[in-house]
Amino acid sequence: MADDSLERAIQSVRKIIPHFPSKNILQTHQFYTTVLHFKSSLSQNTVKDQPDPTFCAVAIGPGAAANIYFFSALETMRLAPSTAMICMSTEGLETYYQALKQDGKVKFVEDIENKPWGYRQFEIEDLDENRLQFFRFLDD
Repeated sequence: MADDSLERAIQSVRKIIPHFPSKNILQTHQFYTTVLHFKSSLSQNTVKDQPDPTFCAVAIGPGAAANIYFFSALETMRLAPSTAMICMSTEGLETYYQALKQDGKVKFVEDIENKPWGYRQFEIEDLDENRLQFFRFLDD
């Protein structure tokens, strides 16, 4: 493959979408849409003969900038809890943190603080022990 076509292929990357496990897709969907204010399509059933939904996708930000796919952690799928980082603007991070803190429905693993590596961040945990770190760069 020529260097220019490889570079075009690399530059065509649009997004990364992590997969998180969920013990209950309906509860996960509700938590992310009502507590964390993510947008979502309807939950879906992707496993034949499984009566409950087994998949949902949630997103936040313009153009679904931060997108997460959830798969049911059925007995046949032993998925470990996952972590993702979501970068926000300075004002957005502070406002979002305060809103979640005031609402009191989120488990904070780490309150907001400046880190020596140049981030201001906080970390939460969802119902399935998946973690989200919301951050901004200190030099923004």
